[in-house]
Amino acid sequence: MNNDYIEYMIKRKTNATSIAARIGSILFVVVCVMLYPILNFVAFGISIIAAYLVRYTFQSTNVEYEYIYLGGECRIDKIMSKRKRKSCTKFELDKVEIIAPEGHESLKGYVNKDCVLKKYVSGDKDAKRYIVYERRDANLVEIIFEPNEKLLKAMQNYSPRKVII
Repeated sequence: MNNDYIEYMIKRKTNATSIAARIGSILFVVVCVMLYPILNFVAFGISIIAAYLVRYTFQSTNVEYEYIYLGGECRIDKIMSKRKRKSCTKFELDKVEIIAPEGHESLKGYVNKDCVLKKYVSGDKDAKRYIVYERRDANLVEIIFEPNEKLLKAMQNYSPRKVII
């Protein structure tokens, strides 16, 4: 049994929506503070809530994904602000139908199929993405992620017919 343990982490790029959310939340706090002389304690209460909104916005827009592979199972975790970890998904290579690079000819049979899409990518246009198709109960799940070569080699050693590099 192959019991390789590999960790790989990618940081999600900050996109325009995240920047707009951060700026909007900061502006909301500024407006609440400016309204304090007019509305007194109401504005003070709203500004405290807005400060928590700023904290939440900054935490939720600073995201990293960690891919953890151990003996035929790959787990993907989401790490927010280097503080909170949330398990996103996991897939077992025994249940996977195929793992291939995005745009590979072996994925053409899955193009028009109805499936649940899950993306765990950095947002970098130059990054090499891989697509996993896994059957879960009656649903087909499509997982898009960006593994490194070491992770792919370990998966290919475990299941050479399903993993295409």
